[in-house]
Amino acid sequence: MKIRTPVHFLILSATTVLIGCQVQPPQGNVIQPRVLGSVVDQVYQQHEENAEYAKFIVYQHEFELNLQDSLQASKDERTESAFTYTPVSRIRGYRLTPDGESHVSQIANVINNHLNGFLPFVVVEQSNTSKRWETKHRYPVHGNDELDSFRRQIVVNVLQAHGVENADQLVIVAPAFATSLSAREASASYERAIFSGGPAN
Repeated sequence: MKIRTPVHFLILSATTVLIGCQVQPPQGNVIQPRVLGSVVDQVYQQHEENAEYAKFIVYQHEFELNLQDSLQASKDERTESAFTYTPVSRIRGYRLTPDGESHVSQIANVINNHLNGFLPFVVVEQSNTSKRWETKHRYPVHGNDELDSFRRQIVVNVLQAHGVENADQLVIVAPAFATSLSAREASASYERAIFSGGPAN
């Protein structure tokens, strides 16, 4: 059995370093460093493009109960569906909030002018906060196709009122693909806005 001395290890290490320094780059090509920030810029540009499509999502919170219409509605206009709680009649009557109307009018402006070179679909966020009264705990975690259809028609009507003739073909119901803030992120953003005096980022 050979005993390796520190000299052997020193020679082996020096040989490895010398050989390693002569190894050519992959496929013999010289590796050219890229301009600082060029890779990151591409990622940010892709984020910006994806964000453009997120502007055409009409979220659930942009709708509200139209109390004025609800108070004037007759008993015959009350919703009869799987989501109706029998002892307490629910009256159909929803509309866009003022901010929701402003958002949809901005969408109509983009569509009418074909800004940014594309004609997007308008997504009405699929509902997921309805109760099913036949369930044990009646948690508000269910979808409601009837409500989704009604909200979609509201958006179609507003777009048509702003001159979008093919609104019925552009508006779809689907889950919102933009990721929302978590409770912790929203809380931190709110605190930054309040205590720093600047906008919430």
